[in-house]
Amino acid sequence: MAKASRAASWLALPVLVFLALALLYPLGRIVALGLTEGFIATLGDPYYRSRLLWSLAYGLGSSLLCIGMALPLAYAFRYRFPGRDFWLAFSVVPFVLPTLVVAMGFLSLVGPRGLLGINLYDTPWILFWASLLYNLGLVLRPLVALLPMLSTPLQAARTLGASPIRAYLRVGIPLLTPALLSGGSLVFLFSFTSFGVPLLLGGPGWATLEVATYQALAQRLAFPEASALVLMQLVVTGLVLWLYLRLQTGWVVGLEGAEAPLPLMRGRALALAIGVAGVFLLLYSPLLALVWRALERPGAWLSVWRNPDFTPGLLALQNTLAFAGVALLGVLPVGFLYAYAVWRGARWLDGLGLLPLMVSPVALGLGYLLVYPGLRGSIWLLIGAYILLSYPLLTRTLLPALQGLPQGVLEAARVLGASPWRRFIGVEWPLVRPSTTAGLALALAAILGEFGATLTLQRPEWATLSLAIYERLGRPGATPFYEAVVLAVALMALCTVLLLGLQKGTWER
Repeated sequence: MAKASRAASWLALPVLVFLALALLYPLGRIVALGLTEGFIATLGDPYYRSRLLWSLAYGLGSSLLCIGMALPLAYAFRYRFPGRDFWLAFSVVPFVLPTLVVAMGFLSLVGPRGLLGINLYDTPWILFWASLLYNLGLVLRPLVALLPMLSTPLQAARTLGASPIRAYLRVGIPLLTPALLSGGSLVFLFSFTSFGVPLLLGGPGWATLEVATYQALAQRLAFPEASALVLMQLVVTGLVLWLYLRLQTGWVVGLEGAEAPLPLMRGRALALAIGVAGVFLLLYSPLLALVWRALERPGAWLSVWRNPDFTPGLLALQNTLAFAGVALLGVLPVGFLYAYAVWRGARWLDGLGLLPLMVSPVALGLGYLLVYPGLRGSIWLLIGAYILLSYPLLTRTLLPALQGLPQGVLEAARVLGASPWRRFIGVEWPLVRPSTTAGLALALAAILGEFGATLTLQRPEWATLSLAIYERLGRPGATPFYEAVVLAVALMALCTVLLLGLQKGTWER
């Protein structure tokens, strides 16, 4: 045991050094600057107080909206109907799509040039719709996995005379409350710290704290104000993250025995399939509108790649792929060492793995500008941000696979005299390779669409697909808009291919 603990400590050491330089030190400087110079004055500013209140309302409203939509859908997914597996898998697709792609979809459907002729730009409704599109899968998928475990208590309620819906409302939902609150807290975190969607769709009246932080930094170089705003975010996200971790331990205690989806008569199954498909098609219609818009102007597919008036799309694509490839070279060792250290006994390290998920990309970029002024304009700051923001996705995919390794096989290899390296190559790696591939695909999708840190740390020659889209949206006229649509479709296609790889890796496991 002591030997394993020492090995875990050595595995954790490089990760701790990376976290100290890439996360803890920048965050410490932000907190110090925010407390000493900007916090009281910023908190007393009516504009920033309104941004804080709106961010809280946006996070809470998004959580309630996702829970309210997920509950009836989860009940529908208890039953077998045509297309059930497809829609369940599709529910998480938007979560890996870049914010610029989703924002362009909404602009294509309900923006100033929207297909529907309804302009929801600069309203809260478009933001709540976007949040529901993004985060519904975070609540729905766990509920669908847990609902079959409620068969016994639901059947008991039916025996006592309750109708199916009444049994679900009076028995099922109370038992699912920890899972609902846990999923809702994740939705709150992602919505509260949202940047790209409010920046592009909400206008100045519905800017979140994250948007206000970027504006204070980019427009006025007000580092104390920006640091104070980041500090406000950290306080709120820290409390919600603590609640999430507490709820994780209370998920549906004592419910066992998952079952297959329940059968339905042919007519009812078909009606349920049509209803569920209608809900998802309506919810995700902005993505369909984005593709439709891209096909409206075939000439944009040719001009976007070499247009001299903007960053050429070809250069943006090359930068996106190059930066992502270099970042993955750092994600793989950091994520692998982290997961292996926790698996080998460094349980104290596991909690730190959530910290990058609660720090906003804009805050991270601000921290880097504060603590590494000599590296401003260096591509390595941007690569470091990519690695920090994406390696937890690899770790969270890999760690369950490591924890599920058959101990008998590992012990047999040890008894037969295999060295740790040979055990890893011959036994452990073949078993965890599919999960590693899936985790890398998820991390790569996050890197390809990263916007907040890229915008904060950018240089003109570093323009990625996300920045090229944002650049065109800032110009008037139809040509920039359609070119932005084409680039958004290209970015969506890249991430969709990666998601298919992610699903394939999961199935192989």
